[in-house]
Amino acid sequence: MTKQAYFLTVDWCNSNRRGIFCKRQGQGYWKKDEPHTADEMGNILGPFDMILNPKSELLTIDQVKEYTQWIPLAEYSYEFGIAVQRNEAAVR
Repeated sequence: MTKQAYFLTVDWCNSNRRGIFCKRQGQGYWKKDEPHTADEMGNILGPFDMILNPKSELLTIDQVKEYTQWIPLAEYSYEFGIAVQRNEAAVR
């Protein structure tokens, strides 16, 4: 059985490069049994949720391991950002 969880993912300005929203050290926002609600995502992202197009997506451990490129977000003082797959690195 593959372990999986719901991760808070974002797509900065609808660039079609969705990644995992996480802290600089790599800690993402995940839930084991159910997707994040709209309120939970709004509480985590604050006023920038409008430009980040958040979704709660079910990912396996192997899928999460593919998100190796970290893109810091100035909107969060570069302490939070988006982990994307290396071939999907966003250009900002």
